[in-house]
Amino acid sequence: MARVQSPPVFAQLRQARNFTEQASSLRALRTEIVGHVQQKEIWVQRGVLEALVQTLQETVKESGSAYDPTAELTEAEVVQLLCLQILDSISGDGPCFLPPLHAARTIPTVLPYISPVENPPKVVLFALRVIRNIRDATDLLPPGSDNNTDTLSGAVFAPACLESLYAILVQTRTDSVTQEQKRLVSVLISRLCKKPEHQNSLADAGILDALATMLASFVVSRGEVVPGADEFGEHDGLVNFIPSPAPQGASLALTLGAISAIIIGSRFHVYAFLCSPAILAVFPLLDFDPAGGQEAKAAWSGLEEHGYGDLGEKPQGAMEYLLPIIPVSQPRGLSVQFAQYTPLGFSSARDSNPSTARGTAYKFTGLDPSGENPDADDPGSPAIPWLMHLVRDTSGLERVAAADVLTSLYKAGFASPDREQALGPLVVTLLCELIKDHDKAIPDAVRQETLIEEEVAENWAILEKTPEVLARLVSDSECLQQAAHDCGTIVLAAKLLKDSYEAMPVQSPPKQWSPNPDSNINFDELPLSSQLGELGMLPLYAHRIRMRERALKLVASMATQKDELQKALSEQDVVPYVVESLTELPRKPQSAKEKQAAEKEGEDQENPQPLYGINPNEVIIAACHALRCISRSVSIVRTTLQDHEVWKPIVKLLKHPDSEVEIAASGAVINLLTSCSPMVGALTDVGIVKILCEHAHSQVPGLRLNALWGLKHLVLDVSVPLRKQILEELEPGWLVQLISDDNSEEDEAIQSARQRRAPDEDDDEDMGADATPYEEESRPWTWQVLSRDYPTPELSAAVANSSRIKKANARLLAVREAELNPARKARNDTIDIQEKGLGFIRNLTMLHKKEDQVEIVDHLFSVLGQDRLFGILADKLNIRVVGAYGRRHSKGRDTVVVYPQARIVENLTYILVHIAASVPRHRQLVIAQTELLKLLGGHFNDKDVGVRRALCHLFDNLSCLECEEDRQPCLSRTAELEKLGFLAKLEGLWHGDADLDVRERAKQVVEQMKTVS
Repeated sequence: MARVQSPPVFAQLRQARNFTEQASSLRALRTEIVGHVQQKEIWVQRGVLEALVQTLQETVKESGSAYDPTAELTEAEVVQLLCLQILDSISGDGPCFLPPLHAARTIPTVLPYISPVENPPKVVLFALRVIRNIRDATDLLPPGSDNNTDTLSGAVFAPACLESLYAILVQTRTDSVTQEQKRLVSVLISRLCKKPEHQNSLADAGILDALATMLASFVVSRGEVVPGADEFGEHDGLVNFIPSPAPQGASLALTLGAISAIIIGSRFHVYAFLCSPAILAVFPLLDFDPAGGQEAKAAWSGLEEHGYGDLGEKPQGAMEYLLPIIPVSQPRGLSVQFAQYTPLGFSSARDSNPSTARGTAYKFTGLDPSGENPDADDPGSPAIPWLMHLVRDTSGLERVAAADVLTSLYKAGFASPDREQALGPLVVTLLCELIKDHDKAIPDAVRQETLIEEEVAENWAILEKTPEVLARLVSDSECLQQAAHDCGTIVLAAKLLKDSYEAMPVQSPPKQWSPNPDSNINFDELPLSSQLGELGMLPLYAHRIRMRERALKLVASMATQKDELQKALSEQDVVPYVVESLTELPRKPQSAKEKQAAEKEGEDQENPQPLYGINPNEVIIAACHALRCISRSVSIVRTTLQDHEVWKPIVKLLKHPDSEVEIAASGAVINLLTSCSPMVGALTDVGIVKILCEHAHSQVPGLRLNALWGLKHLVLDVSVPLRKQILEELEPGWLVQLISDDNSEEDEAIQSARQRRAPDEDDDEDMGADATPYEEESRPWTWQVLSRDYPTPELSAAVANSSRIKKANARLLAVREAELNPARKARNDTIDIQEKGLGFIRNLTMLHKKEDQVEIVDHLFSVLGQDRLFGILADKLNIRVVGAYGRRHSKGRDTVVVYPQARIVENLTYILVHIAASVPRHRQLVIAQTELLKLLGGHFNDKDVGVRRALCHLFDNLSCLECEEDRQPCLSRTAELEKLGFLAKLEGLWHGDADLDVRERAKQVVEQMKTVS
């Protein structure tokens, strides 16, 4: 076969004696390939990428000094620009060019050119465009391909490149080239920042603050700075951080998108964003009383009189007047995100105390953390109502991007419970309307197009992003889910999911016809940098797969709370589509009757054709989560899920090679193993016990947790022999290790964090983007706002002297400690696993027949050891002191007091309840555990009603008179309990507990104890 022949232009480029000749050859090459895909393929096969990369590598040495903006482009810079323009053109024509681009080491060669300090603006611009094109092309790679996204993220978020990205974002020039650079950087951040280490690197490099400053410039240009911010800033030193108005060409949507990528899922980064000097400068906490303010307050008072508002004496900030007055009923309880965060003024000793674990939402006050009153009413950051106003005042991508950032602030607990109710009518309804407005029919002309018009691409981007944002917003909030349901979100989610399963016979673009076929070329002899890859997927096909994932997320978010919504989803026939999404090669979704009829007719079900796409892991994980949420409805488990035999694909996923898929599948099977599920028998027959017990031995905490959770459900309603088999398969020694207090998990997490550090800590380059964010005490973390070099001494002095910055820094340290400390995270994982392990024993010992109860309790004592079990339970009730979090030098301020968790206390109490529910000799064993009972006595005032109720059950069983033969032992047990002070404690619950059920149970126990004695 013939080799690829090099044309004269290529020879001229290789043999050029100076930059002028190189530039001439490159211009001729650019003219030949721009806008001509086939010419690009030919030139790549001729080895042009190697030549371009080599030229860039050689010329970068010529331009190592700082760029002079007043000078014209040098000959070397002209050559660089032409090379980058050609690479931009080649990289923008689809995924088939990705393999040769990677083989030619294009990314590491281009990245040095994104520095605006060393390179001309246009060179920086086209270097960014090359990186952007490579990232965009990865979205169209065929399923199963190695898209190298992690490699690209690691390269772009390396320390040297982060400095360049920061330098681009803080440029003060307002020309169109500079604004395009900032837009490209924002796009790269939003599309590449997918992991916590990326978020940490970007925040520590100052990029989050740079983006916050850009957002503040939009606040200025919109004229929405809090009135009086400049005067207040004069006293506080932050007036100089109020930026100039956003220049023409700046993109609000892309700025918000980049901010969202950095702060999503991280309370620490959310608070760092709110405490950015520019955000504090334009949004100070100031009271505001505008003209007409009395009329607004009068309206609020009228609503309050009828129970639809609660203004009281709370201060009203200026941003509140940008929002309409919304009549809201008083909330019955806090949503999940308001229940899980303590105020930021917590002490380390209170951090794990169950009595403070259900704190209020974060109070965005200016008080010192050590003296903060967690119960004081507080308006929150003015950024929150401003973002709500922005959602209402914008449209398209700007609206969904503003809602995305607002959702991150809300989910992190930085909005008050009152704000939650306003989000329904003000934000949720608009997001639902946004989906309806952009859910348009796909024109036939677009179905097989490889280049999508900008208007269609923007419509698809909105349609893909909005369901994801809406799903995050309403998840775990009953009132927001109801607001979404009232807007028709369930019908909408079902339609989006069904549309994503429209058959697509053509999924890849056809190869273009050429009058000069390359059949005589021996491609195997070409270097890797000259070998083209696969054509990839059609944009419409990739859009459908992404919509499938987003629709599944929206389905899951609407099914987390109310059985009514779960049934509504089932009535919309989403279950067949969820089931098909659990497989890599889905078939046409069918109802249970259609599927049974197809099986009877002998249709080929084993080798489905990929007419409905290939589900990537992201879709499978989203489907597992949707199934887990829908299966919370007992009626759906018994009917629809049973009819569709959902356990079959789930069992296969439990052995998936990807651990994330395994975790999702093990979470989905939990509700299928409850006592009300008709699938327990089928799952047991296919070996679910062995699979889950293997997972319970996994080193992955999430997999271990879900496996124990599933086993806890399974063991509740099975026979005694099967219970013994499950315990044997799990291994009693391993169960003891799981529920025991040891620091192995914390030590392992600390060691892992240390190993991720660079071996040479003096070399910043070696640290890389994967270095652990949690430093040892020898290298304490410093907020980059305090350590940054500012352009003027005035700004440096303002930061150093600002009281708001100092208070924000103290709070940031506390939030960062809570979120990023590896030992703390490992300890939380351990507590969750211990809770499920104790719950497993609790359900294991719960039987209806007394003889079965006695048998299983005796078996438990024999395999675990009677004294060993009681010793472990007593140890769970002890207060632990954890010191130094693995740091080299322990100090008093590093010591954390870990109190017994309420859910662990409740589970171990019920273990004792079940032991005491069998026969008198078992009750005598419990009574003999004096120290254990004394430790339990300290929980009669526990804030968790479940703990107090469990204690009533326990003392009810211990004081129970089973028969006349048991009278004397019962008298001695009751006397011992009264001697230990439990009668008085129970009387206190009877007369003073806030819960009616606890009072009644305590009354019954007291009367029973007095009757016996």
